[in-house]
Amino acid sequence: MLLTFYTFINNLGTIFSMNIQIKLAIIAIVVVITLASLAVSQTNLNSEISTTDNSKLQIVTSAGFLHEFSQNIGKEKIDSFLLIPMGINPHDWEPTIRDTERLEKSDMIIINGLGYENWVSSLDLSNYQGIIVDTSNGISIEHDEHDEHAKEDEHDEHANEDEHDDDSHIEEFYEEIASVIEEFEHGHMTELQSIEAIEEILHEHEGDGHGHGIGAIEDIEHLLHEIEDGHIEGSHGLEEIHHLVSGEDVHDEHAKEDDHDGHDHGGQDPHIWLNPVYAQLQAKNIANALSNSDPMNKNYYQSNAEIYIKELDLLDSKIRTELSGCRSDFITFHDAFSYFAEEYGLTQHTIVASTDPHGDVTPKTLEKIISTAKKLNIKIIFAEESTSTKTSQVIADEIGGKVLVLSPLEIVSNEENYVSKMTKNLENLSEALC
Repeated sequence: MLLTFYTFINNLGTIFSMNIQIKLAIIAIVVVITLASLAVSQTNLNSEISTTDNSKLQIVTSAGFLHEFSQNIGKEKIDSFLLIPMGINPHDWEPTIRDTERLEKSDMIIINGLGYENWVSSLDLSNYQGIIVDTSNGISIEHDEHDEHAKEDEHDEHANEDEHDDDSHIEEFYEEIASVIEEFEHGHMTELQSIEAIEEILHEHEGDGHGHGIGAIEDIEHLLHEIEDGHIEGSHGLEEIHHLVSGEDVHDEHAKEDDHDGHDHGGQDPHIWLNPVYAQLQAKNIANALSNSDPMNKNYYQSNAEIYIKELDLLDSKIRTELSGCRSDFITFHDAFSYFAEEYGLTQHTIVASTDPHGDVTPKTLEKIISTAKKLNIKIIFAEESTSTKTSQVIADEIGGKVLVLSPLEIVSNEENYVSKMTKNLENLSEALC
């Protein structure tokens, strides 16, 4: 009996000891699996950002068209990564921490330049060991500005004869407007009475604004429309008008706000890639940068660039041939096709008078574009794939026309490349103009 009890106790201790060992073993397995998972995860994260092949140049591009140019030139000798995700508008994009890490680890960052990559200035690349390739280098756009200045100078020569008379009319006009608003601010006139008085002054001075004050007059008319349409409060609109006539241009403040939001291109038009002639120069800049960074494969890069540039040259010839003899005026959504229009002898009119598609569309703007379309007998209004077609459709309905897409090539797609999208643009332009 005693022996049996001893055996039972001994077996119980063994079982208890085994349970502890099993529990410890399970805990050990869980810990090992967790650590292994963390290690694999970290390895994947590092491998995603780090160089996949040390023999290849690690390239980061800021736009779909630059990514395509780089791939056609570098081919298997480079690893090219497109920074802007597919389907995202570059104007709305900001780099993440991971994007910044990828940029810092790259050998080369290829950008369009001319203020297109407004996010570059916000990055700290002081320790960056690679090179930044600005593909706009060597592309002269000064003649565009010179032409504009020449037109302005010619206009000024004719205007100088009547400048003194214009100044006196404008000064008198400003004083009358300021007097009305001061009466409102002192409580001597109601908001409605002030607006009606300003409209009457505008009517009385109609035709006086031939000089440098015409811009302010248009701004005042625009603000009155905004008040009447309920887009801004009357008191706020009157305050802005007061600023205008007192010499303080409130649009400077709006420009600062737009620049702060990151949608300003610094006063420059960056859309050089939409001119195939300029696109060829961008491709050459990329080929030269790759050749300098990897001289062993210089001939390879230059040979590929020559082949690709021939494709772009054929596109240029096709556009010239098909648009030759056609009408020249077309209406786009925003100011993206100035270089294209100048290259091929066309005249671009825009719904949004900005090189950024985020500009405001006002009733006055619509009225002006509809008037232009009717005057020039334009029946096709162009929209963009990255913006709503609603505004373009409103205009098209008013003129009895239709809407087609004229792509700025800023939204990346796997289905089309630069040449095919530009060819589609050509087809739509031909339908509108020829």
